[in-house]
Amino acid sequence: MKKYWPVILVLLISVFSAGLFLYHLTTSPPCLNADEAGNAYDAYSIMQTGKDQYGNTLPLRFKSFGDYKLPLLTYLVVPFIKLFGLNEFAIRMVNFPFVLLFPFVVYLLAHELFNKKSAGVTAAFLAGFSPGLQLLGRQAHEGYVTVFLLTLSFYLFLKFFKKQNFLNYSLFTINYFLMLFGYHSSRLWAGFYLLLFAFLIFKKKMKWLFISGLVAMLLIFGLTDLSNSPTRIKNLLFFNNIGFSLKINELRAEGGSRLLYNKLTVGVKDITSEYLRYFSPQFLVNSGDENLRFGFPGVSPITPIEYIFIFIGFYFLFKNKEKWRYLILFMLLFAPISGALSWAGLSVTRTIFIFIPIVIISAYGFINIFNKKVYLFICLFVYLLFLIYSWDFYLNHYPQRAAVLRSWQCGYKELATYVNKNYNGFNRFYITKKNGQPYIFFLFYLKYPPALYQRTAQLSAPDGYGFGQVESFDKFVFDLPKEKVKNSAIIGFPDDFSDIEKPYLKKIKSGRETIFLIKEIK
Repeated sequence: MKKYWPVILVLLISVFSAGLFLYHLTTSPPCLNADEAGNAYDAYSIMQTGKDQYGNTLPLRFKSFGDYKLPLLTYLVVPFIKLFGLNEFAIRMVNFPFVLLFPFVVYLLAHELFNKKSAGVTAAFLAGFSPGLQLLGRQAHEGYVTVFLLTLSFYLFLKFFKKQNFLNYSLFTINYFLMLFGYHSSRLWAGFYLLLFAFLIFKKKMKWLFISGLVAMLLIFGLTDLSNSPTRIKNLLFFNNIGFSLKINELRAEGGSRLLYNKLTVGVKDITSEYLRYFSPQFLVNSGDENLRFGFPGVSPITPIEYIFIFIGFYFLFKNKEKWRYLILFMLLFAPISGALSWAGLSVTRTIFIFIPIVIISAYGFINIFNKKVYLFICLFVYLLFLIYSWDFYLNHYPQRAAVLRSWQCGYKELATYVNKNYNGFNRFYITKKNGQPYIFFLFYLKYPPALYQRTAQLSAPDGYGFGQVESFDKFVFDLPKEKVKNSAIIGFPDDFSDIEKPYLKKIKSGRETIFLIKEIK
């Protein structure tokens, strides 16, 4: 029985982690955002017609809002839509299998790295309840599936390196290939593996033939990129931000030398500063993502205890001369690169893998420093106190904040209920498009027949952020009218209407917040 205790403990961690995932799943986060609704509706369309919302048969990129989403998550959603229907619970349940299995994968990776079961169990525990990982898992985002596959890929790589046979290599390359179709940041990790394999071949610890499989997988994936237009990636790159060019022009206009102030020098300086911010306690311990959908002051991605134990763990990694210490170090140092290359601010979604080496390093620090149980219990108590605070704030307070409700695009579910009740009473519904892509919420909440929508689906050219707009479908026009209209409902945000008319308009609320106002014209 003694030899099975790690498996039993990890199983318990997985069960409790999955239970935490299911608790308030549809209320925190408080609403579906447009990306979640888009993934769900495309999955619904695939299930019913075999085509996406634009009529493309089983695509390898989902056009969605013009950002050409990678397809893995959307296809994984299909069975959940089939089982639970087109609703919030179904789309968010897509991550449930990965939440359940994540502690096992982290355990296997940590155990393989250190050959210590205690390190594996500790890392599994930290990962299973980490807000930094779980908060992304609670929403239908491609980043969570991808970080699961990336974590698994490191375990499969270590197994393959230990025993370089066809089975282990096949398992690794299949996982590697799937990972590429998960989230855009996986491209950089594919490059990381190519460099890693090249290094091991140079050191004569691996045959050169093994890198050819990775190159082949990458080329096949690249062909799917060529047949699509992933403009969103290009628009997110740091150097393509118009603000970056304006900053350089301003510095030069103030007398700055072109030699000192150019895209290369200013870019290197700014990217380096952004990269280092990902290791700061402000990001890791305090606020996390600057986008309120993925982070909020008071919801710590990791606890201060874990942050301290990163340094302790590193000390013991190199003091004990662990075999894979440099691999762990490079895993940590490589993780923020995709976030640093973007102009969109500190991002958990693009750098979520950073939490995997962090929990592994912290776990290694834990098992090496605690010889006396009394110190362990004190440290565990403080850790749990910080952890419980973060989770309580996220589950009970975060969903009520006005800024959070607006960031999550709340109000569309309630608005769709109004539209459904009054559909036959108006010829047109004019709806503001200031906040994202409103059309997708009406497709989702009204369960609009995909075969019918595909006949008229048309997206505008991408804007500066890489997104297009659907201007209209059915009775819905996604813009406020410029002229007088009859028998119509005009739906906007409060600042779209004058103070004189506001008291006479219908309100659509989410929680305590008024999100939309409706002006009915007969």
